[in-house]
This record gives sequence, structure tokens and C-alpha cells, in this order.
Amino acid sequence: MRFAASAALLAALSGVASGSITSFVETFDSDAANWRNSDGSAVLDWFPAGGPDGSAYASGTFNLINATGGFPPIVIRGQVGFGSSGGAFAGDWIAAGVTGFSFDFRHDLPESIIVTGRFATPANFPGASTESSILVAPNTWTTVFYDLTEGSSDIISLGGGTYPGIFSNIGNIQIGFNVPSSLSGQDLVGRFDIDNISIIPAPGAAGVLALGLCGLTGRRRRR
Repeated sequence: MRFAASAALLAALSGVASGSITSFVETFDSDAANWRNSDGSAVLDWFPAGGPDGSAYASGTFNLINATGGFPPIVIRGQVGFGSSGGAFAGDWIAAGVTGFSFDFRHDLPESIIVTGRFATPANFPGASTESSILVAPNTWTTVFYDLTEGSSDIISLGGGTYPGIFSNIGNIQIGFNVPSSLSGQDLVGRFDIDNISIIPAPGAAGVLALGLCGLTGRRRRR
């Protein structure tokens, strides 16, 4: 009975480590998966080839004439209200053991940019704002990663909310960028490409599972 109970516990831990949220990867293999453009009015453009590994990717545009200060403009939106990725990323990221978020990103602006993110509840408020620690050069696929653990320096604002209140109920993912001062307000249409969107699970969950299995094996051998 002890073995059965322990096995059940390990199964639960395994579920946390490999649940639907942490196994989410959007590769846009067949279409843009209902991810939308800067203002949410249209589904992203879809290209069957040309991604970082030569495969499909999604893409949107934004005119910098609309960027004259304030918050970084959002250029790509994945939201449950749009049915983005069938809502596969939505839910309690804390319970799922989420520690990070990554994606491949490319743009064609004449300068390197810092890519920003926003992770919000289904109601779109409150939301946590993030900022990449690297510059993304023009016309180059670059992997962007955000550390989403509580207290991470990648999280620059909680938008009036709290970390538990936001990350226990994620429904919206929004990608944007900090506009270089030299480009702000210019009548310049930039194109922003995205692929391989993925949620990173807590690495400790697999370790706990492995240790538990070793313990169970030891008990069975001692018997």
C-alpha cells in the first residue's frame, strides 16, 4: 500500500512536470494558430517556410508612426479571447511549475531592439511586463527567453497586480519591443516574425520525480 501511495504521489508530480501548460510549444506548422497582430484586429500572416529551422512561422507588422512614447507597442498577441493555440497555454503557471518563456523572434527594423513581453489574466488585467536582456539584431532569428520566477529581474512590472494573482491565471501573452528613440514616430512599417513559442517547466520537478523513483526502488529491494 505504501508503494501504491508513493506511486500515486509521483504520478501527480509527473503531471505537474509534463502537464498541458508546460508541454505547450507553438510551431505554427499549419497556420497562424489564431495569434493576432498589434491591435488584435487580424490573425498574423503565415509563411510555410523560412523560420529559424526552415519551417513555418507567423508574422505581423506595425507602423512606428504610432509609437511616440509611453508603453512599448505590442506587435504579437496570443489571447484566450482569440482562441490562440486553442488556449493551450492558459491556466495556472505557478501550479504547473513554469519558470520561463521562450520564442524565436526576427524583425526588419534598421536598428537592434529589446523585445518586451506581457503576461496577463484572461481579463487582460493585471499583467506582468517583461524585458529581454539581449538586443535582437535586424533580420536575424534570435531566441528570446524570459525568466518568470518570482522576483526575476526580467519582470519589470506587475501592473498593479501581484505575482500569484497574475501567474496563477494566465490567459494573455503579448510580445512587443522598446522603440529606439531615433525611430519613434517615423512612418516606417516594421515586420515582426515569431516561431517556436514555448513554456519552460521547473527543472526541479523532474529531479524530484527521479529521486522518488529511486526511493521506491530501494524500498522494494529491501523487502
